[in-house]
Amino acid sequence: MARNDLSEATLGCLIGGAGPAGLGFLFNAIKRGALEQLAQAGTIIVDAGTELGAGKLGDYQIIANSVSDVFLDCLRDPLLAPILAPLQASPTFRHLKLNAQEAPALPIVGQLFQQAAGLILPWLERQYGIPTWRQTRITEVTCEGSSYVVWLEQAGAIRRVRTSSLVLNLGGKQTRSSFEESSQAMGLQLPQSASIDSSDSLLRLQPEALRQRYRARLKDGGPICVVGGSHSAFSALDNLASALHHDGLRELTLVHRSPIRLFYETAAEALAAGYDFDPLQDICPISKRVNRSGGLRYRAHEIGRQVLAGQAIGGTPVKVKTLHLDGSAERLASAQTLFDSAALLVQGMGYQPIVPELRCQDGRPLTLRTLRGGLDSDAAGSPLDQHGQRLKGLHLFGLGSGLAVDPRLGSEASFSGRIYGVWQFHNDASREALESVLERLDKPGVPFRPMASPVAEHA
Repeated sequence: MARNDLSEATLGCLIGGAGPAGLGFLFNAIKRGALEQLAQAGTIIVDAGTELGAGKLGDYQIIANSVSDVFLDCLRDPLLAPILAPLQASPTFRHLKLNAQEAPALPIVGQLFQQAAGLILPWLERQYGIPTWRQTRITEVTCEGSSYVVWLEQAGAIRRVRTSSLVLNLGGKQTRSSFEESSQAMGLQLPQSASIDSSDSLLRLQPEALRQRYRARLKDGGPICVVGGSHSAFSALDNLASALHHDGLRELTLVHRSPIRLFYETAAEALAAGYDFDPLQDICPISKRVNRSGGLRYRAHEIGRQVLAGQAIGGTPVKVKTLHLDGSAERLASAQTLFDSAALLVQGMGYQPIVPELRCQDGRPLTLRTLRGGLDSDAAGSPLDQHGQRLKGLHLFGLGSGLAVDPRLGSEASFSGRIYGVWQFHNDASREALESVLERLDKPGVPFRPMASPVAEHA
């Protein structure tokens, strides 16, 4: 069957991705009392996976940059309580509650949100007829006037859906091409022969698997370099040191563009720790926290503090040599020498969003404009395209897209990146997107035309 012969359903909202960000949107819709409006307009949830709610969160072998209570807070609301009541008996929930002020391992957090999704998603279908289509990929999106045509694929069957709003959070990725672009922006060239891996890939490995994958690099004699200053970059240093010091690793190199920033609850706490900060640029004017948005927290904070002090990384003999690219030609030349001689370069410079093929109405490719740290989007996550046009009705705020700093929400002036995090997905980021979706649904448009089955059959 040709594409143009496929029947087309019309929806008010399609939620692409039921990981932490997509789940946050749904939780906010429940708390906002917006489910009836979403259901009447026609809403479906689509995800390529089978076990939903956690995304890739549970794959990362690292400690979270928030305490357990922050994640539990995402589940606290009178309207959520009766739906999530069975969680009270979950060993995962009980463990997090008993250790509320400690930062948990991310796999445990992933389990929590997977269990929450297992309660919320069936409830949405039973109570409001909002279905979840598992093992369904979004392969293409075409922007047609004020709506979006979305191509869906499941088990070889294809369906075309038209939707007024598209909430698209399919996860983030780190690619060699994005590493090359970021390096070029710093004035560096990646050698074609360079051995490169992403922090995203590295941080998914159990210690023994990490040893098997990287210990041969120690024999090459060149430095092992982590490039970046993010939470994941410092977690990569930690995991490499912990796994490879048994094989003789004694030094890692960190190449970073921004200063290493540590998070502190108060200026007094930072001063007591001997941490040097700018009282005008590094303190959030609302929360009064030091490096609220850009600072390393918990385990990454500990590693960052040790690196700044020239100490070995916790419990190992491995030290970290740092190279801060401060704009000087000398340091740039030193970094290029490192890139040229490295046995391994680990990309820890952030994520780009995973998006399907995007097209304009005339079939031309459509690309999303980016800024340092994420997409060039407004507070609702609606991005600009390559022509500077705002794509109203399209919302991306998850990993790779991020939340731009909003003075109303608070942040330090020195932070210029994008804010990621499960709590943000369940609060500030998805709230703005939800309000925008509801506003569009209030406007007259094409009436909802449902579909008879999850995907069309081949003719």
